[in-house]
Amino acid sequence: MDQLRRADVGGVIIGVIILGVGVYYLLDNTFGFTMPELDWDKIWPLALIALGLAIVWGAYHRSHRGAPSQ
Repeated sequence: MDQLRRADVGGVIIGVIILGVGVYYLLDNTFGFTMPELDWDKIWPLALIALGLAIVWGAYHRSHRGAPSQ
């Protein structure tokens, strides 16, 4: 559990995004599922925002790790 708290949040977010894209294309191209068409012009800015928030959140928690609890 302690290792999970130390995980780089940005790395986890990037991993989840890559995993999601891979699963989408696997289901669509390999297994023939009819998947909704993705509008990449709207998805990539949201992915960048999520990554930025995750990095800021991780940095904030790393900087307050040694601070005493109130």
